[in-house]
Parts: sequence; C-alpha cells; structure tokens
Amino acid sequence: MSSLRRYFPLLTLALAVAALYLYELDGVGVFGPDEPRYAAIGRAMAHSGDLITPRLWGTPWFEKPPLLYWMVAAGTACGLSPDLSARLPVALLSLAFLGVAFWLLKREFGAEAAGIAIACLATCAGWVAFSDLALTDLPLAVFFSLAVFLALPLLHVRPEAGSTRWRFLAIGICMGLATLAKGLVPIVLALPFLWFLRRYWKQWWIAILASLAVALPWYLATYARNGSAFLEDFFWKQHFERLYSPVLQHMQPWYYYVPVFLAGLFPWTPLLLLLWFRRSPWDERHRFLAVVFAFGFLFFSFSLNKLPGYLLPLLPSVFALIGAQFATQPLAQLSRWWMLPCVVLIACIPLLASLLPQWLVIGRISPVTMKPVSATEVFYIAVPFVAVLLARRSWLGPALVLCIVAGGVYLKTVAYPALNQRVSARHFWREIKDISGSVCDGGTNRNWAYGLSFYRGASIPPCASGKFEYKLQSHDHGPPSLTPIKLTP
Repeated sequence: MSSLRRYFPLLTLALAVAALYLYELDGVGVFGPDEPRYAAIGRAMAHSGDLITPRLWGTPWFEKPPLLYWMVAAGTACGLSPDLSARLPVALLSLAFLGVAFWLLKREFGAEAAGIAIACLATCAGWVAFSDLALTDLPLAVFFSLAVFLALPLLHVRPEAGSTRWRFLAIGICMGLATLAKGLVPIVLALPFLWFLRRYWKQWWIAILASLAVALPWYLATYARNGSAFLEDFFWKQHFERLYSPVLQHMQPWYYYVPVFLAGLFPWTPLLLLLWFRRSPWDERHRFLAVVFAFGFLFFSFSLNKLPGYLLPLLPSVFALIGAQFATQPLAQLSRWWMLPCVVLIACIPLLASLLPQWLVIGRISPVTMKPVSATEVFYIAVPFVAVLLARRSWLGPALVLCIVAGGVYLKTVAYPALNQRVSARHFWREIKDISGSVCDGGTNRNWAYGLSFYRGASIPPCASGKFEYKLQSHDHGPPSLTPIKLTP
C-alpha cells in the first residue's frame, strides 16, 4: 500500500496525459503539406503490401524513410479511420516513450527528478502538438532520446562488461530505429556520444552493428529496387541540399529556433532559469545532456532550411536536465514564486482556443482579434492561480499539470471545430465529394491540394489534363474556391 500510495500521483498524471493525447485525436482532419502525404503513403503500403518503396499516388516518394509509413500501414490494417490510422500509432508511441523514459531517468536521478522531467515534457506545447500529428519528428525524437538516456549510466560508473554490452546493443537498436524514422539526422545528432563515451571505444562496434542490422536492410532493398533515383533524392536532395539550398522552401533566419525553442517549452519555459541558478555542480551526465542539446541546436540553426519540428529530439534532454536539478533538492523546497511565471502561461491556454485557428490560417503568430472572455475561460484562467496560492508545495506540481490537461482539453473542444473547417481539407472535401469526379486543380495551395488528394485517394488532376465542370483555386491560406468552368462549344 505504501508503494501504491507513493506512485498514485504519477499514475493519476499518466492517465490524465493519456486522456489529453487521445481526446479528439481525429477532431481535426490531416492538414499541412506533410501529414496528408505521409498518411497517404502509409495507407498505400497497407493496401499494396509493398513495405519497401514508399509511393505517393503511385509514384515513388523518397523524402523520408519508412518507419512512420509502417506505423500508418499498421493502423490501416487494423481497420482504423484514415485520420486515426495515421495519428493513433504516433500518440501511442509517445505515451510508451514517456513511460520508458521515466523508468530510465528514475534509475539515474531518482523518482521525483524523473517525474518532474517527464511531466513537464509530456505537457509542453511542442511534445503535445507533435504527439497528435502523423509526422516523422516524434518517432525520431523517441528513439534518439532513448539512446541518450540509455547512455547516461555509462558516464558516471563503469558497469560490468556484460551489462555494458547489452546497453550498447540497446543504444544501437534505438539509433537504427531513429535512422528509419529520419535518415542521417540522428547520426549527426549523436556525434557528442563519440566524446562522452570515448573510454568505451572498443565496444562501439556493438552499437554500430546493431544499428546497421535494424536499418540497413530497408536501405539496401530500396536501392536494389529503385537504383540511383533513391540515392539522389533521399540522400542528396533531402539531406545535403536541405543544408544550403532554397529549393525546399523552408528558409528561415539563423535565430529562427530561439523563439521556436522557447515556445516549444511552453508553459514550462521559465524553468530554464533553474539551470542558470543551479545549486549543485554538474557531473558528466549533466554535461552530456547539455552538449547533446547545444550541439543539435547549433546544427539545426546553421541549416538554411528550418521547420519547428526539427527541435523536437532535443526537448527530452532539456527536460531531463531540468528534472535532474531536483535529484538532491525536493520540489517541495522550491519557492512558490518560481512557479508563478509558469502559472501565468498556463492561464493563457484557454485564451489560445480562439487565437490558434487564426494563427494557423495565416501561418504565423501575429496580433489578431480576440473575442470577449467567457465565464468558462475565466474559470480555467483562475484555477492555476488558486492552485499556486492554496495547494501544498508537494502537490503544486501535479496540480499544475492537471490544470494544463484541463486547459488542453478545453482548447481542443473549442478550437478543433474551427481548425477542421479552416485548416484541414476534410470538411471541404465532404462538401465537394459528390462532384469530385468533375473537379480539377486550377492552382490550389499545396496544403489544401495534398489534403484533398488524401481524402480523395488520388491526386486531383490539373485542369489542363482534360474537360472538367469545376476548378479549385486558392487565393489565400484558407479553403480554395470552387468555381464552374465555362466550356467552349
């Protein structure tokens, strides 16, 4: 009973986080240019049985490796709806990772430090958002971060030879799966391993062979079937050109990831100050986590093409570093005033319910018109302030996590219907489904073109390819217009 009572708060938080991730998982249809493409490729793999060559509308598509496609194919084979088959495997992988990561960090820094790290990671904006989307960033973040956490015990004690070999084997398997998630990216991110694990250099071969055994069969099979086209597109264009070429249309300034990183930690961004005002010296494990983050952050910042999800593999290391500050100092000893900035940000979550759809439509955060604050929103705003003032210090952290979950559920309830109409192609597709055979693409924004093609099951033909009655045409970021075509006699 004492053990159950000790872990009851963690179990409660785990169930609450799972409810947040799974609630309205398909409340919004797939959106953006990437999610419908990845979901369509995975669905095609399930239908064709070809798990080697990714195909988009019948054409080989070598932009990403197959791990996410296989996950979508598994969801499709289970009979899930198109949206759930793409997103549910990602959400379940995220939840499984949070449990395993807690266990690994608990063995290193203790239960309280691990609980703080995983609770903050599980409820930060970046991790929550990408856990509900069918994108490759979450699978990469999961398996790369597992490799990082598995390496931690090697940095402060010298385990027995047998346990070291098993640990390197596990690291190699995780790196192989990360490579199947996003190509060469995890190999670059893992370069700090070479320095921090240098005293084990004689056992590196175990991790290398394990990684190759996991990942190499798909790469060899894909090359055998597709030849140089696979090498040129997957390796040269998608890896090396991404560093310097503007062709991929994701160009951003060098400082782009500073605000993206701070926003990704929301609402726990103020806790970064704990790393500045730390009370105990860092050991090799702390330095390793810090270097993994710093190296990855600089690497992504130097790349010409940038997307927000690229930073996701670095967030677990940051929160592990924050949680490790409580390995020797319990959270109950931390002043309430440390949590007040986080409370202010948590109170903003219900206000985002009306702002988020407008920001996603225009593609950026900018001043927009806000509706008057409702009584329900006042309640959600007030609860975290009540918690920080009245809750016992030992219960303050769990209480704030539950406030985030409640605010997140409210945000989904309010914002998702608007997002489904204004951002996703699903609602628009249902309106034109009956006449879709006579509709052509007359210049549709690619976000909407890929989404409509996903729900149609095939790409929308261009208007120049035949005679059609209606054409789709985009004039802004919102849904395209559907206009009749005047046919010449």
